[in-house]
Amino acid sequence: AAMGILFGKKRKRGEDDQENKHQHKITDKDKAVLDLKRQKIKMKNYKSRINAMLEKEVKMAKQLIKQKKKKKALLVLKKKKYLETLVVRTDKALLNVEKLVDSIEYASMQKQIFEAMKAGNECLQQINSEISVEEVEQLMEDTEEAIAYQDQVSNILAGSLSNEDVSDVNEELAQLEKEDAELRALELENQLPEAPATKKDVQQQVDDDQKVPVVQEASKDSSRNKRQVVLQ
Repeated sequence: AAMGILFGKKRKRGEDDQENKHQHKITDKDKAVLDLKRQKIKMKNYKSRINAMLEKEVKMAKQLIKQKKKKKALLVLKKKKYLETLVVRTDKALLNVEKLVDSIEYASMQKQIFEAMKAGNECLQQINSEISVEEVEQLMEDTEEAIAYQDQVSNILAGSLSNEDVSDVNEELAQLEKEDAELRALELENQLPEAPATKKDVQQQVDDDQKVPVVQEASKDSSRNKRQVVLQ
């Protein structure tokens, strides 16, 4: 009887082990959720670098406009716009994956989830390649290698931006040119001497100028009189 109880307990433990293994088995949905979390963390880490890159590209465009290099400034702004659209596309892709994973009909939508996850990964890879400071700085240089890189970027962007995107870029360029012109005008204005506002001010200035030699002459006459007094 004791042996029966013992073997019975062993069988119970075995059943429990099987049940625990079944409970801890990682499903495809668990993997999808984990992959989604990884993508979100990666995107969050990219965001600070992306914002820094966008600010840098605006400064570069302003500098190029100041140097009268409009073509290069336009290319920098196009690259900036491409990065912005890439961020929006990635956010949408990750949101789509999240909705699919949370769906009750998960089992029948695994192919769609796989495609959405793949799209998200591709967007993240593109973002990673676009936030290289060294490559962006090549857009300002005039070396033969830099010019070849600029032509390559220009060709890539030509097929990556919509007409609406290009219109937005042209508007941003026009705005930066306007700001540059206003700044130049202000700097020029500050360099000019102040002119009298009215005729009265002009006359007053003339009178003030004429008073100086009179005072000096009077001073000379006074000196002469003093000398004469001493001589007498």
